[in-house]
Amino acid sequence: MSERKDPFLAELTAHDQEILDAALAKLSPIVPRASARDALLEDAARTHRFDELVAPFAEACDLEPAEAERLLLGVDDPARWSAGPAPWIHLIHFEGGPKTARCITGIVRIDPGKSFPRHGHLGEETVLVLQGRARSEGRTYGRGDVLRAGPDDEHEVEVVSDIPLIYLAVVAEGIRLGEDTITFDDPRG
Repeated sequence: MSERKDPFLAELTAHDQEILDAALAKLSPIVPRASARDALLEDAARTHRFDELVAPFAEACDLEPAEAERLLLGVDDPARWSAGPAPWIHLIHFEGGPKTARCITGIVRIDPGKSFPRHGHLGEETVLVLQGRARSEGRTYGRGDVLRAGPDDEHEVEVVSDIPLIYLAVVAEGIRLGEDTITFDDPRG
């Protein structure tokens, strides 16, 4: 089995990697016609790696799809991220739509092998996984999965992939992190 240098392929299970390697070994190189190549490049320019997550992202934070897409495209811009509650956690804060008026809304990035520490919720929390894999309370979540926690629920979010975990978090009212409470109107939230 060949070593995967692409971090996104690193998420494949060993069995899936074996199947992919066997299928690729059977392929012969294909040189596309210039028109097919141009069409493929044009199509790729119209889409991005979060394309299929725009609608659920927009719905979760009550934004128009165009605004949700703009936020998702900003994920790859290092200048958009600010420091989180630990050195391995980074945040992009933004205001959601009217339905998230009393919520902390943002995108969270956690380095591989790390976690968002155990925390509680003052209201409902919705998490949409955008990249990587996470484990929380014995369940594993991947790209496109939604994790929900209720008021007074406590949990830790552990990164279980070789790439950073990136997710949308919409938390009603706020969170309790250790002895600290961060509410929706706190500048840190």
